[in-house]
Amino acid sequence: MAKRKLLTDKDIKAAKPEAGKRQYKLVDHGGLYLLVRQNKHAIGKYWRLAYRFGHKQKDLALGTYPQVSLKEARDKARDAKKLLEKNIDPSQQKKEDKQAAIQQQFQNEADSYTFEAVAREWYEHNLDGWSDNTEKTILSRLERYMFSRVGNIPINKVTKFQLADAIKAITKTGKNDTAKKVTQMTRNILQHAFSNGLIESIPLGETKALVKKKQKNHLPAIIDPKEVGALLRSIDAYQGTFVVCCALKLLPYVALRSGELREAKWAEFDFENALWTVPAMQLKQDKAKKLNPENFHLVPLSKQAIVILQELKGLTGLGNHAFPNVRGDHRPMSGNTINSALASMGYKDEMVGHGFVVVNKIWPRY
Repeated sequence: MAKRKLLTDKDIKAAKPEAGKRQYKLVDHGGLYLLVRQNKHAIGKYWRLAYRFGHKQKDLALGTYPQVSLKEARDKARDAKKLLEKNIDPSQQKKEDKQAAIQQQFQNEADSYTFEAVAREWYEHNLDGWSDNTEKTILSRLERYMFSRVGNIPINKVTKFQLADAIKAITKTGKNDTAKKVTQMTRNILQHAFSNGLIESIPLGETKALVKKKQKNHLPAIIDPKEVGALLRSIDAYQGTFVVCCALKLLPYVALRSGELREAKWAEFDFENALWTVPAMQLKQDKAKKLNPENFHLVPLSKQAIVILQELKGLTGLGNHAFPNVRGDHRPMSGNTINSALASMGYKDEMVGHGFVVVNKIWPRY
């Protein structure tokens, strides 16, 4: 039997589509062949290795000519046969090698993202939803408590133990509220990393044991009648913005939390019937539970309260919120605005907005 002629570079370069055939094979040896195919605008030449594995006939792609030369194709075919000798399917091995390469690329990309880099990216992503004070507080806490301890660690390598140590360091200073907020920020940052494919799981675990449970304390409130009178006179003399002044003056009349007041919308007020209809969803949870979700909490409005609201409506009545945020009517007044105003009047740690609920129950103004 005549010895089969092996392929040469000359044969491969001269290979052209045959009439009536979309593709055909140029056989080399040992199962290696070149598939010549007529594509839309050019001729494609593809290296393949025919082999059997598990009683099945298979083909292994080895690349295209001329990117893969004849010699390189033979070397690849030889390597594939070595795998077959070890009872390894070269096609399956190729898939696994490709997946490993993708995983390594993922690993290399993730390594370049430190905890601090991801945290700052999360911070920038959420800036539009925060007030100026919130922005400064969040960044300050991250820089002070987290970046100094885990900031330089790649986000995909930071461990729950390292995060726990950083949070425990805060609790050791007695700042349990800060530790709780930093824990939540950290969880949000890790969730951001997970959503963007930088980590495969969130390495924070159970955090209840990290932060001591806060003892329930009553919010500061002034209840002495003389001091209440002084407080009301201080509010009347307060030189803050008109919206904040109105909020402070109205709180003693409505017996609601400051949060419920600042979220008030003009559509909820009925001046003719002297009523404010507060949606149940807007109330404190335990108060809302007493109501049917479809019901409302009716707050009677005194003449004094109506005067305050009518004056306020002249300024903010064209919008949705009675007490809009300084950044616009798309959201209500910031949650800390009223307490900050009281603190600026000298009532820090003595009176908060919520305290007016207590004051109204003991010394109703009307």
